[in-house]
Amino acid sequence: MKTKKIKATYRNGMIEPLDQISLPEGQELEVEFKVLLKTPHELSREEKNELIQKMNGSMKGTWGSTVEEIEAYIMSEP
Repeated sequence: MKTKKIKATYRNGMIEPLDQISLPEGQELEVEFKVLLKTPHELSREEKNELIQKMNGSMKGTWGSTVEEIEAYIMSEP
């Protein structure tokens, strides 16, 4: 059995490949996937606020406690 790893997005209930796939029409596949986490640079303001709320415990304050503080921390990274 030949395996190949590709990147894809999930949109409107469909998995859309981001890479070219060269297979015969109708080829059956077995798909195994993992959800890739966003980097801090890719988070929206709302996602950052949600993350702050989830950090409510021991992690809170590590990077800051407001979106502005977290954005400043992210921008200061090398």
